[in-house]
Amino acid sequence: MNKACISMGLLAVLLIAPFSSVSAEPEETVTVTGQHAIRVGSYKGIYRVYDRFDRLPEKAGKNLSLHFLGDILPDHAVPSEARVVLHTKEGDIPLFVGEDREMHFPRSEALLAENPPVLLTLPPNRKVQLELAIEVDPLPAPSFTKEQSEGWLGEINAAIRDFFGVILAFLAPDAHRLKVDVAPGARFEAVENETPRLLVDNQGAAPYTFILHPQDYQDGTVFRSDRPFSMIRVKIPTDEFFTLKRKN
Repeated sequence: MNKACISMGLLAVLLIAPFSSVSAEPEETVTVTGQHAIRVGSYKGIYRVYDRFDRLPEKAGKNLSLHFLGDILPDHAVPSEARVVLHTKEGDIPLFVGEDREMHFPRSEALLAENPPVLLTLPPNRKVQLELAIEVDPLPAPSFTKEQSEGWLGEINAAIRDFFGVILAFLAPDAHRLKVDVAPGARFEAVENETPRLLVDNQGAAPYTFILHPQDYQDGTVFRSDRPFSMIRVKIPTDEFFTLKRKN
């Protein structure tokens, strides 16, 4: 067996391990408002991911937060259309609301003890893909330097290493790039040697994601926007391990 196969095998073990107890639980089908909702996970399975991130060493988790961002495939509809809910004894709690693509996961000791199932209402030909992302805390002003961004990348790499293990950090090229979500109507530019260069002119109605590789710019470069950033993050490359769909 070659080294590449061994590395990918270990990567799969690292990623699947936090969710092993979820897949072992029996599938549950519940009828909700005339449609069939399918069990796709449990409260504890998602809770463990947030809890593991919260227990990172302070220097690795400083200024960083963990987020799940949802997308319905193949049509890229907002995840609230899938009606992903926690099916609790007190009633269903939606994890996605309205046009918001971020999962809003309630954490409490009572829900942890109950461990309600996560249910999905969606046809078999569609699925919800969750992007696990580490976000940099919102900035006081919509600008940052190359040096700041490289500092964030160092923190994020440390977080990925502590969270998933050194193998994933080594195999994650995305961890060397930032995803800058430029707000609707905003202009995002790089200023090198006092000369501005336009990177994004977002004339759309939704945030535009720009992939920023800070190493491509000169020392002292300032990245700035004329509106607050929607989000600055690094995507963790684990899409296939965070997909909610019906089983065939």
